[in-house]
Amino acid sequence: MTKAQRIAAAWANLPAPELADQVRLLVKARDAASRGVWSAVREDPVIAARVRGALAGLKAEYRGHRDEAMWLVWIAHVQQQLAVPATAPAPVVETPVEDVTPEPAAAEWAPSQEPATPRPPSDAPAVLFQEPLSSSK
Repeated sequence: MTKAQRIAAAWANLPAPELADQVRLLVKARDAASRGVWSAVREDPVIAARVRGALAGLKAEYRGHRDEAMWLVWIAHVQQQLAVPATAPAPVVETPVEDVTPEPAAAEWAPSQEPATPRPPSDAPAVLFQEPLSSSK
């Protein structure tokens, strides 16, 4: 078990405030060891969810702080590292383009021949707008 995996396993038993402190320190470190921890955390969905919650708490904690922009960048970087890598994209199937002749412009403005569907009755009462009374003295 690597050091990063041991750290991630230890985080599973930490209470939320202590986990938030550990996450804060690791977000600020931004080194190779922290990247290893984030990849180990990503492997366990329960720990990853707890860490994402701690990251959300950090965002809220630094809102309005003078270093808010820096912390938001660091937190976003960690969130990207915690994201589950996407599977290979599905192959794009090309469909042949058919020769489509444009319809006459008059057909665009022709009224629809479909009957209008009635709206279902509403439980809300009808609203009546009246002109305000003028106050003359």
